[in-house]
Amino acid sequence: MTDSTTPSDSRPLRLFFAAGEASGDHYAAELFQRLSTLRRGSVAQGLGGTQSRAAGIDTVVDLNTVSVMGLVEVLRHYGQLKQALNTLIDAMIVFKPDIVIAIDFQEFNQRLAKAARAHGIKVLFFVAPQVWAWRPKRAEKFADVADHLAVLFDFEVPLFTRYGLPTTHVGHPLRDMIRPESCKTDTTRNLVQAAARQTFEIEPAAKLIGLLPGSRRSEISRLLCTQLASAQRLLRAHPDWLFALPIADSIDPVWFEQELAKCAISPDLRAKLSLVNGHAREVMAASDALIIASGTATLEAALIGTPMVIVYKTHPITYWLAKHLVHIERIGLPNIVLNRNAFPELIQSAASPEVITNEINELMLGTESRASQITALAEIPQHLGEPGALAHLARLVLDLTSETPATALPK
Repeated sequence: MTDSTTPSDSRPLRLFFAAGEASGDHYAAELFQRLSTLRRGSVAQGLGGTQSRAAGIDTVVDLNTVSVMGLVEVLRHYGQLKQALNTLIDAMIVFKPDIVIAIDFQEFNQRLAKAARAHGIKVLFFVAPQVWAWRPKRAEKFADVADHLAVLFDFEVPLFTRYGLPTTHVGHPLRDMIRPESCKTDTTRNLVQAAARQTFEIEPAAKLIGLLPGSRRSEISRLLCTQLASAQRLLRAHPDWLFALPIADSIDPVWFEQELAKCAISPDLRAKLSLVNGHAREVMAASDALIIASGTATLEAALIGTPMVIVYKTHPITYWLAKHLVHIERIGLPNIVLNRNAFPELIQSAASPEVITNEINELMLGTESRASQITALAEIPQHLGEPGALAHLARLVLDLTSETPATALPK
């Protein structure tokens, strides 16, 4: 009898991944490792970063080349983005993959996906465009982009199936990638936090604030100095507090040091600040509270169970346009998942050191605010489905590349 996750043929696969962001790089690496186990000898090319390369994917274009966000930023780097897209399309045509696996990074990957389909290459798109927030009519046109869509949340399925696009709810990969023993619950909070602190040689009783300015250069350029200025204000009021700042693997250390120098932090703060290469989740687990850039990292922090203040800054023109085009009440993923404002969202000018400092003081010193967030954090896992998203996604890839599908996949 054939295993339910493995179609009857067992030929090696030729896979073309498109992951233009740090979170997508995680998912591509994990997915390729699973598929390589199921189909020995499989090979992969595409767009990715350090984790994709470590997993064995030949990254024709590095994600740092294309990792920009916001209309103004995209226009500023248009030539670079266009060149990267053309390089990927040329490589894809030569490589002749069995399937293109496009992971989020919507506008760029949709163009790549259209080129793939124009050349008769099947496309699986993982992570749906947020059509309920941004240009809702895009759902109808998305069938032109993908042969199949895999989504994170069950409510997204009918948004696309109504237009005839095969859509499968696979769940959220973070449920696989963040181990239960790494998550802080009512009974394990102190133990998990103390264990994470051993990595950084921080005492269990110390007060630690995690600073997470993002994984893109544009995010870091806008948020790093603001977060460090907030830390400076907090340190003046609380001289014994400590701070930890993980540097994303995708960020060039030399460039980061240059950005850090622009912030001109005091010697006192530098002495209390731990710069960590990678290990963002360990910093999340070790910290009492986080100042964190809006994005996937906020959902990671929520699953790990650490209270947070979510901050977001973009180019003023991009923000002005977004206010008029985006129909959404919240930007923080944990708040979107819960459908309420459980975690503070400080956007643009509101993301100032003064306001951030006040919010962190509330979390660190105000029992009501902290207790409210901890209650909300406990609700997050149930909204993300059961673990197994990457196994479902691997099965979907095998099914889409098989001449004799093994199973009828859930819609």
